[in-house]
Amino acid sequence: MPDFQDLDIESEINRDFSKAQVTRIAGYIGADTDRFAVLMNIFLRGQYINTQKAGWVLSECADEYPFLIIPYFRNFIQKLQEPFASDSVKRNIIRVWQYVDVPDEYIDDIYDICFGFINSNEAIAIRVFSMTVCYNIARKIPELKHELRLIVEDMLMKNQDGSAAIISRGKKILTDLKKK
Repeated sequence: MPDFQDLDIESEINRDFSKAQVTRIAGYIGADTDRFAVLMNIFLRGQYINTQKAGWVLSECADEYPFLIIPYFRNFIQKLQEPFASDSVKRNIIRVWQYVDVPDEYIDDIYDICFGFINSNEAIAIRVFSMTVCYNIARKIPELKHELRLIVEDMLMKNQDGSAAIISRGKKILTDLKKK
């Protein structure tokens, strides 16, 4: 096992990948913005399989040090607007957006992207995470609460796959929207 001083993030991502490996790489990156920049380069520009793996590490890093993703909001938006962005990329970006305060300059774009994902044919995790991102933004901009409530109600009515995650998150958000 290489010493942390000599860890090559890209090489480590290319190795056999496991939860332990993700934790190890995320531990090496820590709060270091330069190391995180290397990870982001792999995530945003790497080959498909490396992007998937880097996304998992990205989630771990952002959970512990959410400030690391602040400089990458514009990159994330551009990545999500690519016509063939993978589910893995979408899921990992939107997942980390759930836990950060979206800077005002990106609120419109992020809300529009996530709002579009809510009642779409996207993967369940993407739709559920998008609901939370939109809800967090609507808490800052109360004028959005009505349209969010309508689309969440519509999604719950049309929830043809019977997803427990969609039902649970949708009901929680509706309850919170009605309280405030």
